[in-house]
Amino acid sequence: MTLTKDKHDIQAFWGSLYDSLYGDADQDITREQLLEALGALEDMFRLRGHLAVVEMPLGDLAGKRVLEIGPGAGGHSALFARHGALVTAVDITSARARATAKKFATLGAEGCSAMQGDAEFLPFDAATFDIVYSNGVLHHTNDTEAAIDEVFRVLRPGGRAVIMLYCKSSWHYWINMWLCVGVLKGALLSGKNWLGRATEWGGKNTQTVENPITRCYTAGGIRTLFGRFENLTLRKGDFYFYLIPKLGRLYRRWQIKHYGTHPGGYLVYGEPWPIQSPLEYWLGGVMGFSWFISATKADENAQ
Repeated sequence: MTLTKDKHDIQAFWGSLYDSLYGDADQDITREQLLEALGALEDMFRLRGHLAVVEMPLGDLAGKRVLEIGPGAGGHSALFARHGALVTAVDITSARARATAKKFATLGAEGCSAMQGDAEFLPFDAATFDIVYSNGVLHHTNDTEAAIDEVFRVLRPGGRAVIMLYCKSSWHYWINMWLCVGVLKGALLSGKNWLGRATEWGGKNTQTVENPITRCYTAGGIRTLFGRFENLTLRKGDFYFYLIPKLGRLYRRWQIKHYGTHPGGYLVYGEPWPIQSPLEYWLGGVMGFSWFISATKADENAQ
């Protein structure tokens, strides 16, 4: 796979973040441990009303050809495979592709595979997949419009795109990031990619590389991106008080003590997930940072 300098930078950042979040922590996981972890992951997703169980009804996946773009450490792809989907996963970083392939092998998921690849130039024929799934990835590409065009191309007629992109009309964007980080901390002065530099890092390691790109979208921007699709649905989700700069650290301690953590976070975040309050769940639907998107490629032969 030949990459431009910009894409090398994207690959370097997400590879470094993978090492910080996961490293080789789950490389020796047994099948029994993986199945238990996937059960916890599904339970966490249902508790949160996540894209992976709402817009992707797991009971309907058996025998479906599913492409995941940007599988992270492979938790989502493995969950879909556990429910009988024939999953292909593509990631620009080799470490993430290897981690996903390892989970498929551990599950004994025949017909599933993972590879390194570019979302803007997917290495598949047109009309290959029943579902293309991507959670929080395509807003980090050089050309999100080209990536969505590729999603459309590789979907079969009547197939569905199930995508999460960041929401601009959200508390996190306007208050936490634009006001607190952008204005009060001066990040807006650092250039057009100030949001990328201010987002995404986590895990055990000190950050040494910058996130090249992060984009956020209004509802109108999403409708433009998915203009070739039909049956478009948008749903907001994901609101966390602990993301508020400075004060959020205090809230997080109280939150964990009061509501606890969920082990479903291990496979996808490398650590337990702090359980949200009922108020945060409600606020997620009103001003959350995630657009949960479902859209269909028109079947021109359908009557």
